[in-house]
Amino acid sequence: MRNSALAGGEDKDEFIKRMFKLMMESLMEGEREALLGYAKHDFSGYGKPNSRNGHYQRDLLTGLGLLEKLNIPRDRLGEFSPELIDKWESSTKPMDNLILSLYAKGMTTRDIEDLVKKIYGKDISAQYVSSITKEVEEERLAWQKRALSKRYVAIFLDALFVNVRREKVSCDAVYVVCGITEDGYRDIVGLYIGAEESAHLWKEILSDIKQRGIQEVLLFTCDGLSGLEKVIGEVYPRALTQSCVVHQIRNTLLYVRPAHKEAVAASLRRVYQSRSVQEAKEKLMKLKIEWQKIYPDLAKSWIENIESLMRFLEFPEYLRPRLYSTNWLERLNKDFRKVLKNKNSFPSESALSNLIYLKIRDIYGRYQNQRVNGFATYRIDLDFLWEKHYGEQS
Repeated sequence: MRNSALAGGEDKDEFIKRMFKLMMESLMEGEREALLGYAKHDFSGYGKPNSRNGHYQRDLLTGLGLLEKLNIPRDRLGEFSPELIDKWESSTKPMDNLILSLYAKGMTTRDIEDLVKKIYGKDISAQYVSSITKEVEEERLAWQKRALSKRYVAIFLDALFVNVRREKVSCDAVYVVCGITEDGYRDIVGLYIGAEESAHLWKEILSDIKQRGIQEVLLFTCDGLSGLEKVIGEVYPRALTQSCVVHQIRNTLLYVRPAHKEAVAASLRRVYQSRSVQEAKEKLMKLKIEWQKIYPDLAKSWIENIESLMRFLEFPEYLRPRLYSTNWLERLNKDFRKVLKNKNSFPSESALSNLIYLKIRDIYGRYQNQRVNGFATYRIDLDFLWEKHYGEQS
């Protein structure tokens, strides 16, 4: 039988998997028969309250790989549950959890295969690893569609870029949206992937989070993408938009000689540490005069954008350092890059999203208990801002 199967072109491993699948199905039929108390076509079963009710199909991960369309017996009363499946899944769960954990930390499939063989003495295939990671896809999709709270004090927008294989490898934008809830807890609101960073795609993303429940936002903090402030105004017309101060400083220092960078950075720091927009303008003009001869256009962009760079000053002083930049989100992106760096490119958007989601899931537990310091003490300041921006419609 073995020789005839192989002679027909069937791979040896596939033949073993097929035989194992037939054995599993046969054993489950025996389990159902033991529950019912009579064999198939046995006249003693007629008239009894419970009986056979065909099969349903499901896939089962095993050390041999994925058993597809395994026929699981059913009974009329729904009392039958195959213990064989439960025991098999329990026995493989520790290994599967290890594989998922290693994958979430960015290990390559080949490295995971080698490590599992050393620990469990089992050869596993790349397909087996991929099948395990696919189990998180349903969880990720549910997370991406979950309902969100009505109010967020701040929403942070940024993107990182990752290679994805389609017809050819292209650099796609991974959009991450984070926020601080009305009660002061950090939250990762959503994860989106697009061909490139653009105002059009940001509008789709903002429309999505609004549809999922976020109706009121006090402040959006983002980098200087052209058109983004206009898009935010269209979707959330009552919200303020804060241009990332750190991005602005970096862009400014690109045009400064190394010998002057530290001094210019210190001058810029004094500008954004001002206690009012008027004070910031005064310090900015001093900076302009100080560096005019060497860098005549140094302050130009700051002067043009001073209002959007200083909108965080409307907020209580204890919150300002957390609002004027997307640094928090950039730290998250740094964590994502750590698990992405071992892969030159991804075969699909789903594979990329699943891996990032595994990292998000790892981080998420910390955020549920991580309230912004001082949030409760100065709650009245935020209540005043909610009333100012949304009072008549709340």
